Amino acid sequence: MARAVSQDVKSEAAGSSRLSRAPARKTPPITPRAASARSLKKTVPPQTARLPAWTKAHPIALKPEMPLDDAMAVVLAACQAHWQVNMAAAVDGRQPEGTHQVRVALRRLRSALSVFKKHIPAAQRTALNTEAKWLLGQLGPARDLDVFIQNLTAPLASKVSEDAELAQLIRAARRAQNKAHAEAAKALRSARATRFNARLEAWIGGHGWRTEKTEKSDAITVQAFARRFVNRRMRNIQADYNDIESLSVAERHELRIAVKKVRYGLEFFQAVLPAKRGRLLASTLKHLQDTLGHLNDIDVAERTVSALVNAGTTGTERRQVAAGGTVVSAWHKQAAKDAEPETVKLWRKMKKVPAF
Repeated sequence: MARAVSQDVKSEAAGSSRLSRAPARKTPPITPRAASARSLKKTVPPQTARLPAWTKAHPIALKPEMPLDDAMAVVLAACQAHWQVNMAAAVDGRQPEGTHQVRVALRRLRSALSVFKKHIPAAQRTALNTEAKWLLGQLGPARDLDVFIQNLTAPLASKVSEDAELAQLIRAARRAQNKAHAEAAKALRSARATRFNARLEAWIGGHGWRTEKTEKSDAITVQAFARRFVNRRMRNIQADYNDIESLSVAERHELRIAVKKVRYGLEFFQAVLPAKRGRLLASTLKHLQDTLGHLNDIDVAERTVSALVNAGTTGTERRQVAAGGTVVSAWHKQAAKDAEPETVKLWRKMKKVPAF
């Protein structure tokens, strides 16, 4: 019978969260390991060639007439493979991109569970989402500090070199960064994360979502499903956030998340959608997500500075960190303001892309 996704998920009803293996299928299931070998390539910056490699997600090889059930296995396996192939770099911690790519992989996994939610029993989705969300939370502080420091050492580099308060801020941030990466590595190596990965692999390999109710996915092709999914999500986004210039900060945060989710869906189905239209929409959504991201940067920076101030060991250090944080916050707010015309332009461009 089935295995539970996670015994740690208290919210699961007893017996309802079991991930069952499917009966033998004519088409061998696509495992994460196989997906890694076929669809992922190492991406190693020259200056870090001796460090563990980090890897971006690559296009997923789907065929238009592939049954949706098989396509689900390929997509989910690719998400898991993306996570696992970046584990060494994330645990090592010296390359911020390693941790970032593991987080991207887990977010893509959660998006895939959402994309296919009608074909996955609710208890299974809940259990898997709970574990993925937990691990994302463990990696979050490290990623936030990586981005925070990157901004201090790139756009604000000239000011850091001549501003004592910013210099103190970056010293405090680097101390916190080392601690956060140690905690992230601990979580990635934990029994809970290891168990989650093993059960996820068994669930994907056995098409454990299959029940009498979900077997109707055998009659749906992935191309037909992909077209309906993207068109529906785009209609919902345009209806919910039609007048972008009047949106509140909270609504723009929601829009950014919605854009990210549909962009992940486009990436999953890139091989079975019209190529030119797909590239245009994916590019537009990516740039729109980036411009909207300035608001998230403000939020992350303010939360990070607050935590660093509270962690200060002396009154002088806390005052300097707070003052440096004011400069960083002002820079992010100006960046968000400067990006506003481009945000509106991209929104209008996105609305003009024809349906699939």
